Amino acid sequence: MSKKNSFFRLEMLFLKVLDGKDCYGYEITHSLKELTHGKIDVKEGTLYPILYKFEELGYITSEKRVVGKRMTRVYYHLEPGGKKYLDKIYSEYKSMVETINDFMEGNYE
Repeated sequence: MSKKNSFFRLEMLFLKVLDGKDCYGYEITHSLKELTHGKIDVKEGTLYPILYKFEELGYITSEKRVVGKRMTRVYYHLEPGGKKYLDKIYSEYKSMVETINDFMEGNYE
């Protein structure tokens, strides 16, 4: 799912939110916006294709839960394969940040 040399990945952020707790879609985007003080505001239309792909890959699972008398929400849960993928892309991200910092500081070696 990740692209080589892809620096910033929404998928990494979505998985990080789910690493903390099971969430429904709106809750993921709301948490991300809140935790980044509004700097990252992702629309739900961007979120769901990524969640569906994660589910196909087995990175997350979903469960419908009844909320109140009639409302049903789909909660997403991070699976071990998703945690492993999160760790991998986070490591790639940190490496790229280090590379960019070295470059900007003139450390070209």
